[in-house]
Amino acid sequence: MNTMKQKVIQKKLPRDAYNALKSVVGEQWIYEQRSVVETYSKLSIEGFSYIKKHEKDPHVLPACVVLPASTEEIQTIVRICNRYHIPFIPFTNGQVFCNPTTPDPTLIIHLSRMNKIIHIDVENMNATLEAYVDYGQLQAEAMKRGLWNGGSPLATALCKLASQFAFAGLWQTDLKYGLLSRNIVSVKMVLPDGEILTTGSRCIPKAGDFWEYGPGPDLLGLQRSGIGTNGIVTEITVKLHSWVGDKAFPEIPAGRPSLADVHEPKYDNPPAALKNHKLYWVEYKDFKSQIKAMREIAHAGIAIGLNATGVYSAYYCSQTQDMTVERCKNKFFPEWNTYIILANTSSDKQIEYEEKVLQQIIKENGGTFLSESYKPEVFEALKPWNYDCIRHSTGYRMNRKAYLNAWLPQGPLSNAVVTSREWKKAIQTFGELDITDLGGIDDTPFIYMLQRGHFCLFETDNYPDPTLPDEIKKAAAYGIYGAATFIKYDLGPQLMAFLNVEPFTTMFPEAGPNGHLFMRKIRKVFDPNSVASPGRQVFTEEEWQQFPKEFKNLFNQMRAMHGMGAVE
Repeated sequence: MNTMKQKVIQKKLPRDAYNALKSVVGEQWIYEQRSVVETYSKLSIEGFSYIKKHEKDPHVLPACVVLPASTEEIQTIVRICNRYHIPFIPFTNGQVFCNPTTPDPTLIIHLSRMNKIIHIDVENMNATLEAYVDYGQLQAEAMKRGLWNGGSPLATALCKLASQFAFAGLWQTDLKYGLLSRNIVSVKMVLPDGEILTTGSRCIPKAGDFWEYGPGPDLLGLQRSGIGTNGIVTEITVKLHSWVGDKAFPEIPAGRPSLADVHEPKYDNPPAALKNHKLYWVEYKDFKSQIKAMREIAHAGIAIGLNATGVYSAYYCSQTQDMTVERCKNKFFPEWNTYIILANTSSDKQIEYEEKVLQQIIKENGGTFLSESYKPEVFEALKPWNYDCIRHSTGYRMNRKAYLNAWLPQGPLSNAVVTSREWKKAIQTFGELDITDLGGIDDTPFIYMLQRGHFCLFETDNYPDPTLPDEIKKAAAYGIYGAATFIKYDLGPQLMAFLNVEPFTTMFPEAGPNGHLFMRKIRKVFDPNSVASPGRQVFTEEEWQQFPKEFKNLFNQMRAMHGMGAVE
Protein backbone atom coordinates (compact mmCIF):
# COMPACT_ATOMS: atom_id res chain seq x y z
CA MET A 1 0.00 0.00 0.00
CA ASN A 2 1.25 3.47 -0.91
CA THR A 3 1.37 5.44 2.35
CA MET A 4 2.98 8.55 0.85
CA LYS A 5 0.90 11.68 1.38
CA GLN A 6 -0.48 13.11 -1.81
CA LYS A 7 1.25 16.31 -2.92
CA VAL A 8 -1.06 19.29 -3.39
CA ILE A 9 -0.66 20.69 -6.88
CA GLN A 10 -1.63 24.32 -7.26
CA LYS A 11 -3.79 25.08 -10.28
CA LYS A 12 -2.68 27.78 -12.69
CA LEU A 13 -4.55 30.29 -14.79
CA PRO A 14 -4.50 29.90 -18.58
CA ARG A 15 -1.41 31.66 -19.93
CA ASP A 16 -3.36 34.10 -22.09
CA ALA A 17 -5.45 35.13 -19.07
CA TYR A 18 -2.36 35.47 -16.86
CA ASN A 19 -0.59 37.61 -19.44
CA ALA A 20 -3.66 39.82 -19.82
CA LEU A 21 -3.72 40.44 -16.06
CA LYS A 22 0.03 41.10 -16.02
CA SER A 23 -0.41 43.76 -18.69
CA VAL A 24 -2.82 45.61 -16.36
CA VAL A 25 -0.77 45.78 -13.14
CA GLY A 26 2.77 45.05 -14.28
CA GLU A 27 4.95 42.04 -13.57
CA GLN A 28 5.80 43.13 -10.00
CA TRP A 29 2.15 43.09 -8.88
CA ILE A 30 1.01 39.64 -9.97
CA TYR A 31 2.09 36.42 -8.28
CA GLU A 32 1.52 32.71 -8.76
CA GLN A 33 4.54 31.50 -6.76
CA ARG A 34 3.40 28.83 -4.30
CA SER A 35 4.85 30.59 -1.24
CA VAL A 36 3.02 33.84 -2.04
CA VAL A 37 -0.22 32.11 -2.93
CA GLU A 38 -0.13 30.15 0.34
CA THR A 39 0.27 33.40 2.24
CA TYR A 40 -2.67 35.01 0.49
CA SER A 41 -4.94 32.05 1.15
CA LYS A 42 -4.84 32.64 4.91
CA LEU A 43 -8.08 33.65 6.56
CA SER A 44 -9.56 34.22 9.95
CA ILE A 45 -12.78 32.53 11.00
CA GLU A 46 -13.93 30.11 8.29
CA GLY A 47 -13.47 26.66 9.77
CA PHE A 48 -14.41 24.67 6.66
CA SER A 49 -11.34 26.04 4.87
CA TYR A 50 -9.07 24.86 7.67
CA ILE A 51 -10.56 21.40 7.30
CA LYS A 52 -9.86 21.53 3.56
CA LYS A 53 -6.26 22.46 4.34
CA HIS A 54 -5.88 19.44 6.60
CA GLU A 55 -7.42 17.22 3.95
CA LYS A 56 -5.00 18.66 1.36
CA ASP A 57 -7.83 19.85 -0.86
CA PRO A 58 -6.15 21.83 -3.67
CA HIS A 59 -9.29 23.91 -4.22
CA VAL A 60 -8.48 25.99 -1.15
CA LEU A 61 -5.45 27.49 -2.90
CA PRO A 62 -5.91 30.43 -5.23
CA ALA A 63 -4.17 30.11 -8.57
CA CYS A 64 -2.94 33.67 -8.61
CA VAL A 65 -2.85 36.94 -6.65
CA VAL A 66 -3.05 40.33 -8.32
CA LEU A 67 -2.61 43.71 -6.61
CA PRO A 68 -4.31 46.59 -8.47
CA ALA A 69 -3.74 50.25 -7.62
CA SER A 70 -6.92 51.93 -8.89
CA THR A 71 -10.60 51.53 -9.66
CA GLU A 72 -9.77 51.47 -13.36
CA GLU A 73 -7.28 48.62 -12.92
CA ILE A 74 -9.86 46.62 -10.94
CA GLN A 75 -12.43 47.25 -13.66
CA THR A 76 -10.08 45.89 -16.31
CA ILE A 77 -9.18 42.87 -14.16
CA VAL A 78 -12.86 42.05 -13.59
CA ARG A 79 -13.58 42.29 -17.30
CA ILE A 80 -10.71 39.89 -18.02
CA CYS A 81 -12.16 37.48 -15.46
CA ASN A 82 -15.51 37.62 -17.21
CA ARG A 83 -13.89 37.12 -20.61
CA TYR A 84 -12.04 33.98 -19.47
CA HIS A 85 -14.67 32.87 -16.88
CA ILE A 86 -12.15 33.07 -14.02
CA PRO A 87 -13.64 33.17 -10.51
CA PHE A 88 -12.26 36.07 -8.44
CA ILE A 89 -12.30 36.94 -4.75
CA PRO A 90 -11.67 40.46 -3.41
CA PHE A 91 -9.40 40.49 -0.37
CA THR A 92 -8.74 43.15 2.27
CA ASN A 93 -8.34 41.88 5.83
CA GLY A 94 -9.41 38.34 4.92
CA GLN A 95 -11.64 37.98 7.94
CA VAL A 96 -14.40 35.91 6.40
CA PHE A 97 -14.73 33.40 3.58
CA CYS A 98 -11.83 34.41 1.36
CA ASN A 99 -10.89 30.94 0.11
CA PRO A 100 -11.74 29.63 -3.35
CA THR A 101 -14.89 27.53 -3.35
CA THR A 102 -14.86 26.15 -6.88
CA PRO A 103 -12.69 23.53 -8.61
CA ASP A 104 -11.66 26.19 -11.15
CA PRO A 105 -8.41 28.17 -10.91
CA THR A 106 -9.31 31.23 -8.84
CA LEU A 107 -7.89 34.75 -8.72
CA ILE A 108 -7.52 36.80 -5.53
CA ILE A 109 -7.74 40.55 -6.09
CA HIS A 110 -5.83 41.96 -3.14
CA LEU A 111 -6.48 45.63 -2.42
CA SER A 112 -3.51 46.47 -0.18
CA ARG A 113 -2.03 49.01 -2.63
CA MET A 114 -5.23 51.08 -2.42
CA ASN A 115 -4.47 52.47 1.01
CA LYS A 116 -4.80 56.26 0.68
CA ILE A 117 -7.17 58.75 2.28
CA ILE A 118 -8.37 60.60 -0.80
CA HIS A 119 -9.94 63.59 0.92
CA ILE A 120 -11.16 64.81 4.31
CA ASP A 121 -13.91 67.39 3.91
CA VAL A 122 -13.86 69.40 7.15
CA GLU A 123 -16.78 71.64 6.17
CA ASN A 124 -19.15 68.78 5.29
CA MET A 125 -17.59 66.46 7.92
CA ASN A 126 -16.84 63.41 5.82
CA ALA A 127 -13.86 61.50 4.46
CA THR A 128 -13.34 59.64 1.18
CA LEU A 129 -11.08 56.60 1.46
CA GLU A 130 -9.59 53.96 -0.79
CA ALA A 131 -10.48 50.34 -0.14
CA TYR A 132 -7.56 49.40 2.12
CA VAL A 133 -7.67 52.35 4.54
CA ASP A 134 -8.14 51.14 8.12
CA TYR A 135 -9.83 52.76 11.10
CA GLY A 136 -6.62 53.74 12.85
CA GLN A 137 -5.36 55.50 9.73
CA LEU A 138 -8.61 57.43 9.29
CA GLN A 139 -8.89 58.33 12.96
CA ALA A 140 -5.31 59.58 13.18
CA GLU A 141 -5.82 61.97 10.27
CA ALA A 142 -9.35 63.02 11.20
CA MET A 143 -8.42 63.79 14.81
CA LYS A 144 -5.79 66.26 13.61
CA ARG A 145 -8.71 68.21 12.17
CA GLY A 146 -10.97 67.93 15.22
CA LEU A 147 -13.02 65.08 13.70
CA TRP A 148 -13.41 61.32 14.02
CA ASN A 149 -15.59 58.59 12.57
CA GLY A 150 -17.52 58.07 15.82
CA GLY A 151 -16.44 54.57 16.77
CA SER A 152 -13.62 52.08 17.01
CA PRO A 153 -13.43 48.30 16.53
CA LEU A 154 -11.11 46.16 18.63
CA ALA A 155 -8.69 45.93 15.72
CA THR A 156 -8.45 49.37 14.17
CA ALA A 157 -5.36 48.53 12.12
CA LEU A 158 -6.82 45.26 10.82
CA CYS A 159 -10.35 46.36 9.93
CA LYS A 160 -10.95 48.23 6.68
CA LEU A 161 -14.03 50.39 6.31
CA ALA A 162 -14.65 49.34 2.71
CA SER A 163 -14.70 45.63 3.53
CA GLN A 164 -16.78 46.21 6.65
CA PHE A 165 -19.36 47.93 4.45
CA ALA A 166 -19.49 44.70 2.47
CA PHE A 167 -19.98 42.50 5.54
CA ALA A 168 -20.74 44.10 8.86
CA GLY A 169 -19.38 47.44 10.04
CA LEU A 170 -18.97 46.70 13.72
CA TRP A 171 -17.29 48.75 16.36
CA GLN A 172 -17.60 49.09 20.08
CA THR A 173 -17.90 52.87 20.63
CA ASP A 174 -21.24 53.21 18.86
CA LEU A 175 -23.74 54.31 21.50
CA LYS A 176 -23.89 57.94 20.35
CA TYR A 177 -23.16 57.90 16.62
CA GLY A 178 -24.22 54.40 15.56
CA LEU A 179 -22.33 51.89 13.47
CA LEU A 180 -20.68 52.17 10.07
CA SER A 181 -23.96 51.28 8.35
CA ARG A 182 -25.44 54.54 9.66
CA ASN A 183 -22.40 56.61 8.72
CA ILE A 184 -21.93 55.94 5.00
CA VAL A 185 -22.32 58.76 2.49
CA SER A 186 -21.43 56.90 -0.72
CA VAL A 187 -19.45 54.10 -2.30
CA LYS A 188 -17.77 53.59 -5.64
CA MET A 189 -17.58 49.96 -6.66
CA VAL A 190 -16.75 47.76 -9.61
CA LEU A 191 -19.67 45.44 -10.27
CA PRO A 192 -19.05 41.75 -11.12
CA ASP A 193 -19.54 42.42 -14.82
CA GLY A 194 -17.00 45.27 -14.87
CA GLU A 195 -19.40 48.21 -14.73
CA ILE A 196 -18.67 51.00 -12.21
CA LEU A 197 -21.42 51.96 -9.76
CA THR A 198 -21.37 55.24 -7.83
CA THR A 199 -24.03 55.86 -5.18
CA GLY A 200 -25.34 58.92 -3.37
CA SER A 201 -25.19 62.58 -4.37
CA ARG A 202 -21.75 62.14 -5.94
CA CYS A 203 -23.35 60.39 -8.91
CA ILE A 204 -24.99 63.70 -9.89
CA PRO A 205 -22.58 65.94 -11.84
CA LYS A 206 -21.27 68.83 -9.72
CA ALA A 207 -23.58 67.93 -6.80
CA GLY A 208 -20.77 66.91 -4.47
CA ASP A 209 -20.32 63.98 -2.11
CA PHE A 210 -22.44 64.93 0.90
CA TRP A 211 -25.64 62.83 0.91
CA GLU A 212 -26.21 59.09 0.84
CA TYR A 213 -29.24 59.21 -1.46
CA GLY A 214 -29.17 59.79 -5.20
CA PRO A 215 -31.70 59.48 -8.02
CA GLY A 216 -33.33 56.14 -8.68
CA PRO A 217 -33.48 53.05 -6.43
CA ASP A 218 -31.40 52.78 -3.26
CA LEU A 219 -28.54 50.73 -4.66
CA LEU A 220 -26.40 51.57 -1.63
CA GLY A 221 -28.77 49.58 0.56
CA LEU A 222 -28.90 46.72 -1.94
CA GLN A 223 -25.11 46.40 -2.02
CA ARG A 224 -24.63 46.67 1.74
CA SER A 225 -23.46 43.42 3.33
CA GLY A 226 -23.00 41.80 -0.07
CA ILE A 227 -19.73 40.22 1.16
CA GLY A 228 -18.01 41.03 -2.12
CA THR A 229 -20.48 39.06 -4.25
CA ASN A 230 -22.22 42.12 -5.72
CA GLY A 231 -19.07 44.09 -6.43
CA ILE A 232 -15.71 45.34 -5.17
CA VAL A 233 -15.78 48.57 -3.17
CA THR A 234 -12.89 50.76 -4.33
CA GLU A 235 -13.82 54.03 -2.58
CA ILE A 236 -16.05 54.79 0.39
CA THR A 237 -17.12 58.14 1.84
CA VAL A 238 -18.05 58.10 5.52
CA LYS A 239 -19.49 60.65 7.90
CA LEU A 240 -17.27 62.25 10.52
CA HIS A 241 -18.19 63.77 13.86
CA SER A 242 -16.70 66.30 16.24
CA TRP A 243 -13.65 65.05 18.15
CA VAL A 244 -13.12 66.70 21.52
CA GLY A 245 -9.94 64.90 22.52
CA ASP A 246 -6.34 65.75 21.69
CA LYS A 247 -5.26 65.99 18.06
CA ALA A 248 -2.94 63.02 18.60
CA PHE A 249 -3.17 60.19 21.09
CA PRO A 250 -0.49 60.41 23.80
CA GLU A 251 2.20 57.76 23.60
CA ILE A 252 2.17 55.26 26.44
CA PRO A 253 5.19 55.60 28.78
CA ALA A 254 6.77 52.36 27.56
CA GLY A 255 6.80 53.47 23.94
CA ARG A 256 5.81 51.25 21.04
CA PRO A 257 6.25 47.49 21.52
CA SER A 258 8.05 45.11 19.20
CA LEU A 259 7.52 41.38 18.74
CA ALA A 260 10.46 40.73 21.06
CA ASP A 261 8.90 42.45 24.05
CA VAL A 262 5.17 42.56 23.31
CA HIS A 263 4.49 40.14 26.19
CA GLU A 264 5.51 42.75 28.77
CA PRO A 265 2.57 44.36 30.61
CA LYS A 266 4.11 47.85 30.51
CA TYR A 267 3.20 48.15 26.84
CA ASP A 268 -0.48 47.69 27.69
CA ASN A 269 -0.81 50.31 30.39
CA PRO A 270 -1.84 53.70 29.10
CA PRO A 271 -3.09 56.13 31.75
CA ALA A 272 -6.84 56.50 32.15
CA ALA A 273 -6.88 60.26 31.52
CA LEU A 274 -7.90 61.25 28.00
CA LYS A 275 -8.91 64.83 27.26
CA ASN A 276 -12.69 65.34 27.59
CA HIS A 277 -13.34 61.59 28.04
CA LYS A 278 -13.79 59.35 31.07
CA LEU A 279 -14.01 55.55 31.28
CA TYR A 280 -15.84 53.69 34.05
CA TRP A 281 -15.92 49.98 34.91
CA VAL A 282 -18.88 48.51 36.81
CA GLU A 283 -19.56 45.02 38.12
CA TYR A 284 -23.00 43.65 38.98
CA LYS A 285 -24.29 40.93 41.27
CA ASP A 286 -26.05 39.00 38.47
CA PHE A 287 -26.89 38.99 34.79
CA LYS A 288 -30.39 40.39 35.31
CA SER A 289 -29.09 43.46 37.14
CA GLN A 290 -26.49 44.07 34.49
CA ILE A 291 -28.94 43.93 31.58
CA LYS A 292 -31.38 46.22 33.41
CA ALA A 293 -28.63 48.76 34.15
CA MET A 294 -27.38 48.70 30.55
CA ARG A 295 -30.87 49.34 29.24
CA GLU A 296 -31.37 52.28 31.60
CA ILE A 297 -27.98 53.81 30.76
CA ALA A 298 -28.66 53.52 27.05
CA HIS A 299 -32.15 55.00 27.29
CA ALA A 300 -30.97 57.85 29.54
CA GLY A 301 -29.21 59.44 26.56
CA ILE A 302 -25.85 59.69 28.30
CA ALA A 303 -22.45 58.30 27.23
CA ILE A 304 -20.86 57.61 23.85
CA GLY A 305 -19.92 53.99 24.58
CA LEU A 306 -21.47 51.15 26.60
CA ASN A 307 -20.40 47.52 26.37
CA ALA A 308 -20.14 44.33 28.39
CA THR A 309 -16.78 42.67 27.76
CA GLY A 310 -17.24 39.32 29.50
CA VAL A 311 -14.46 36.85 28.78
CA TYR A 312 -12.95 39.26 26.24
CA SER A 313 -11.19 41.04 29.09
CA ALA A 314 -9.25 37.85 29.77
CA TYR A 315 -8.19 37.65 26.11
CA TYR A 316 -7.49 41.33 25.72
CA CYS A 317 -5.75 42.15 28.99
CA SER A 318 -3.51 39.09 29.38
CA GLN A 319 0.04 39.05 28.09
CA THR A 320 0.16 35.28 27.49
CA GLN A 321 -2.21 32.46 26.61
CA ASP A 322 -1.44 30.78 29.94
CA MET A 323 -2.48 33.95 31.77
CA THR A 324 -5.75 34.02 29.81
CA VAL A 325 -6.57 30.46 30.86
CA GLU A 326 -5.53 31.00 34.47
CA ARG A 327 -7.67 34.12 34.81
CA CYS A 328 -10.66 32.29 33.39
CA LYS A 329 -10.17 29.41 35.85
CA ASN A 330 -9.91 31.76 38.81
CA LYS A 331 -12.63 34.17 37.60
CA PHE A 332 -10.20 37.04 37.99
CA PHE A 333 -12.44 39.45 36.08
CA PRO A 334 -16.02 40.11 37.26
CA GLU A 335 -18.59 37.71 35.88
CA TRP A 336 -21.02 40.54 35.11
CA ASN A 337 -19.38 43.78 33.99
CA THR A 338 -19.73 46.80 31.75
CA TYR A 339 -17.65 49.76 30.75
CA ILE A 340 -19.14 53.17 30.08
CA ILE A 341 -17.48 56.08 28.23
CA LEU A 342 -18.59 59.65 28.90
CA ALA A 343 -17.42 62.61 26.81
CA ASN A 344 -17.74 66.39 26.83
CA THR A 345 -19.13 66.54 23.29
CA SER A 346 -21.40 69.55 23.84
CA SER A 347 -20.30 71.15 27.13
CA ASP A 348 -17.33 71.28 29.47
CA LYS A 349 -19.74 70.24 32.24
CA GLN A 350 -21.30 67.29 30.34
CA ILE A 351 -19.23 64.56 32.04
CA GLU A 352 -19.94 66.09 35.46
CA TYR A 353 -23.70 65.94 34.82
CA GLU A 354 -23.76 62.54 33.11
CA GLU A 355 -21.66 61.02 35.89
CA LYS A 356 -24.38 61.89 38.40
CA VAL A 357 -26.97 60.19 36.20
CA LEU A 358 -24.71 57.16 35.81
CA GLN A 359 -24.06 56.88 39.54
CA GLN A 360 -27.78 56.92 40.27
CA ILE A 361 -28.51 54.17 37.73
CA ILE A 362 -25.68 51.98 39.04
CA LYS A 363 -26.81 52.47 42.62
CA GLU A 364 -30.42 51.55 41.82
CA ASN A 365 -29.24 48.33 40.14
CA GLY A 366 -26.81 47.24 42.84
CA GLY A 367 -23.68 47.78 40.74
CA THR A 368 -20.24 48.71 42.06
CA PHE A 369 -17.62 50.86 40.33
CA LEU A 370 -14.17 49.29 40.04
CA SER A 371 -11.53 51.69 41.33
CA GLU A 372 -8.20 51.99 43.08
CA SER A 373 -10.02 51.22 46.33
CA TYR A 374 -12.36 48.46 45.10
CA LYS A 375 -10.66 45.53 43.34
CA PRO A 376 -7.62 47.64 42.44
CA GLU A 377 -5.78 44.65 40.93
CA VAL A 378 -8.63 44.13 38.46
CA PHE A 379 -8.92 47.84 37.78
CA GLU A 380 -5.19 47.91 36.98
CA ALA A 381 -5.40 44.81 34.76
CA LEU A 382 -8.12 46.43 32.64
CA LYS A 383 -5.84 49.29 31.56
CA PRO A 384 -5.37 48.02 27.97
CA TRP A 385 -8.95 49.20 27.33
CA ASN A 386 -8.24 52.79 28.45
CA TYR A 387 -7.50 54.22 25.01
CA ASP A 388 -8.59 51.27 22.94
CA CYS A 389 -12.26 51.87 23.71
CA ILE A 390 -11.82 54.94 21.49
CA ARG A 391 -8.93 53.99 19.23
CA HIS A 392 -6.40 51.19 19.27
CA SER A 393 -3.12 52.54 20.64
CA THR A 394 -1.47 50.10 23.04
CA GLY A 395 -0.43 47.19 20.85
CA TYR A 396 -3.32 44.97 19.72
CA ARG A 397 -3.34 41.42 21.02
CA MET A 398 -5.89 38.72 21.62
CA ASN A 399 -4.44 35.78 23.55
CA ARG A 400 -6.56 32.95 22.28
CA LYS A 401 -6.31 30.18 19.72
CA ALA A 402 -7.85 30.22 16.23
CA TYR A 403 -11.06 32.23 15.87
CA LEU A 404 -13.17 29.69 13.96
CA ASN A 405 -16.72 30.06 15.21
CA ALA A 406 -18.82 32.96 16.40
CA TRP A 407 -22.42 33.31 17.46
CA LEU A 408 -23.56 36.85 16.59
CA PRO A 409 -27.28 37.12 17.31
CA GLN A 410 -28.77 40.59 17.22
CA GLY A 411 -31.78 42.30 18.68
CA PRO A 412 -32.98 43.80 21.96
CA LEU A 413 -30.93 43.45 25.14
CA SER A 414 -33.21 40.70 26.38
CA ASN A 415 -31.78 38.42 23.68
CA ALA A 416 -28.55 38.24 25.69
CA VAL A 417 -30.35 35.85 28.03
CA VAL A 418 -31.33 33.60 25.09
CA THR A 419 -27.76 33.67 23.76
CA SER A 420 -26.30 32.66 27.11
CA ARG A 421 -28.83 29.87 27.66
CA GLU A 422 -28.47 28.35 24.19
CA TRP A 423 -24.67 28.60 24.20
CA LYS A 424 -24.71 26.55 27.39
CA LYS A 425 -26.84 23.93 25.67
CA ALA A 426 -24.36 23.77 22.80
CA ILE A 427 -21.44 23.18 25.18
CA GLN A 428 -23.42 20.51 27.01
CA THR A 429 -24.16 18.86 23.66
CA PHE A 430 -20.70 18.92 22.09
CA GLY A 431 -18.35 19.48 25.02
CA GLU A 432 -16.15 22.52 25.47
CA LEU A 433 -13.02 23.11 23.42
CA ASP A 434 -11.40 25.37 25.97
CA ILE A 435 -12.22 26.87 29.35
CA THR A 436 -12.72 30.20 27.58
CA ASP A 437 -15.81 28.71 25.88
CA LEU A 438 -17.59 29.37 29.16
CA GLY A 439 -17.79 33.07 28.29
CA GLY A 440 -21.49 33.67 27.75
CA ILE A 441 -22.55 31.00 30.27
CA ASP A 442 -20.97 31.77 33.62
CA ASP A 443 -20.34 35.38 32.68
CA THR A 444 -21.39 38.01 30.18
CA PRO A 445 -21.49 37.46 26.43
CA PHE A 446 -19.65 40.25 24.67
CA ILE A 447 -22.42 42.85 24.20
CA TYR A 448 -21.82 45.70 21.79
CA MET A 449 -23.47 47.57 18.90
CA LEU A 450 -25.62 48.98 21.69
CA GLN A 451 -27.35 51.82 19.88
CA ARG A 452 -29.29 53.47 22.69
CA GLY A 453 -30.40 50.01 23.81
CA HIS A 454 -32.81 49.48 20.93
CA PHE A 455 -30.46 47.31 18.90
CA CYS A 456 -27.57 45.18 20.15
CA LEU A 457 -25.22 42.43 19.08
CA PHE A 458 -24.09 39.59 21.34
CA GLU A 459 -20.99 37.55 20.66
CA THR A 460 -19.74 34.24 21.98
CA ASP A 461 -16.91 32.36 20.31
CA ASN A 462 -14.93 29.13 20.05
CA TYR A 463 -11.16 29.05 19.67
CA PRO A 464 -10.04 25.57 18.56
CA ASP A 465 -6.47 24.56 17.96
CA PRO A 466 -6.03 25.06 14.18
CA THR A 467 -3.63 22.10 14.03
CA LEU A 468 -6.31 19.68 15.28
CA PRO A 469 -9.02 18.90 12.67
CA ASP A 470 -11.36 17.34 15.25
CA GLU A 471 -11.41 20.56 17.26
CA ILE A 472 -12.13 22.58 14.12
CA LYS A 473 -15.02 20.29 13.21
CA LYS A 474 -16.42 20.63 16.73
CA ALA A 475 -16.30 24.42 16.44
CA ALA A 476 -18.05 24.19 13.08
CA ALA A 477 -20.77 22.10 14.72
CA TYR A 478 -21.26 24.86 17.31
CA GLY A 479 -21.82 27.33 14.48
CA ILE A 480 -24.38 25.21 12.67
CA TYR A 481 -26.13 24.41 15.95
CA GLY A 482 -26.34 28.13 16.65
CA ALA A 483 -27.98 28.93 13.32
CA ALA A 484 -30.58 26.20 13.88
CA THR A 485 -31.16 27.41 17.43
CA PHE A 486 -32.02 30.95 16.45
CA ILE A 487 -34.20 29.83 13.55
CA LYS A 488 -36.05 27.61 16.03
CA TYR A 489 -36.67 30.54 18.37
CA ASP A 490 -37.81 32.73 15.46
CA LEU A 491 -34.77 34.97 15.78
CA GLY A 492 -33.53 34.29 12.26
CA PRO A 493 -33.79 37.87 10.94
CA GLN A 494 -31.41 38.91 13.71
CA LEU A 495 -28.63 36.56 12.63
CA MET A 496 -26.39 38.82 10.58
CA ALA A 497 -23.38 36.55 10.35
CA PHE A 498 -25.11 33.19 9.92
CA LEU A 499 -27.86 33.49 7.37
CA ASN A 500 -26.08 35.85 4.98
CA VAL A 501 -23.27 33.45 4.02
CA GLU A 502 -23.13 29.97 2.57
CA PRO A 503 -23.72 27.21 3.36
CA PHE A 504 -26.10 28.68 5.96
CA THR A 505 -28.04 30.66 3.32
CA THR A 506 -29.21 27.58 1.44
CA MET A 507 -29.23 25.12 4.36
CA PHE A 508 -31.74 27.27 6.28
CA PRO A 509 -34.51 28.07 3.78
CA GLU A 510 -36.75 29.08 6.71
CA ALA A 511 -35.14 32.53 6.51
CA GLY A 512 -37.09 34.69 4.12
CA PRO A 513 -38.80 32.25 3.68
CA ASN A 514 -36.63 30.87 0.91
CA GLY A 515 -34.56 34.02 0.90
CA HIS A 516 -31.78 32.16 -0.89
CA LEU A 517 -33.94 31.94 -4.03
CA PHE A 518 -34.35 35.72 -4.07
CA MET A 519 -30.61 36.18 -3.48
CA ARG A 520 -29.89 33.88 -6.42
CA LYS A 521 -31.89 36.22 -8.65
CA ILE A 522 -29.96 39.24 -7.40
CA ARG A 523 -26.69 37.43 -8.04
CA LYS A 524 -27.76 36.56 -11.58
CA VAL A 525 -28.47 40.24 -12.31
CA PHE A 526 -25.16 41.55 -10.99
CA ASP A 527 -22.98 38.53 -11.80
CA PRO A 528 -24.31 36.85 -14.95
CA ASN A 529 -21.15 34.76 -15.39
CA SER A 530 -20.98 33.66 -11.71
CA VAL A 531 -17.38 34.79 -11.28
CA ALA A 532 -17.60 37.05 -8.18
CA SER A 533 -16.79 35.22 -4.93
CA PRO A 534 -18.63 32.06 -6.01
CA GLY A 535 -20.44 30.27 -3.24
CA ARG A 536 -19.76 32.96 -0.65
CA GLN A 537 -23.19 34.52 -0.09
CA VAL A 538 -25.53 32.27 -2.07
CA PHE A 539 -25.05 29.12 -4.13
CA THR A 540 -26.24 28.78 -7.68
CA GLU A 541 -28.09 25.50 -8.16
CA GLU A 542 -24.96 24.03 -9.76
CA GLU A 543 -22.76 25.11 -6.84
CA TRP A 544 -25.30 23.71 -4.39
CA GLN A 545 -25.18 20.31 -6.09
CA GLN A 546 -21.36 20.35 -5.84
CA PHE A 547 -21.35 21.21 -2.13
CA PRO A 548 -19.87 18.19 -0.25
CA LYS A 549 -22.44 15.71 1.02
CA GLU A 550 -20.65 15.25 4.34
CA PHE A 551 -21.18 18.92 5.13
CA LYS A 552 -24.83 18.73 4.06
CA ASN A 553 -25.25 15.75 6.37
CA LEU A 554 -23.71 17.67 9.26
CA PHE A 555 -26.12 20.56 8.75
CA ASN A 556 -29.08 18.19 8.53
CA GLN A 557 -28.02 16.50 11.78
CA MET A 558 -28.16 19.87 13.53
CA ARG A 559 -31.52 20.63 11.95
CA ALA A 560 -32.86 17.29 13.16
CA MET A 561 -31.71 18.08 16.72
CA HIS A 562 -33.99 21.13 16.57
CA GLY A 563 -36.96 19.29 15.06
CA MET A 564 -36.37 20.66 11.56
CA GLY A 565 -36.61 18.58 8.39
CA ALA A 566 -33.68 17.73 6.17
CA VAL A 567 -32.69 19.97 3.26
CA GLU A 568 -32.07 17.90 0.14
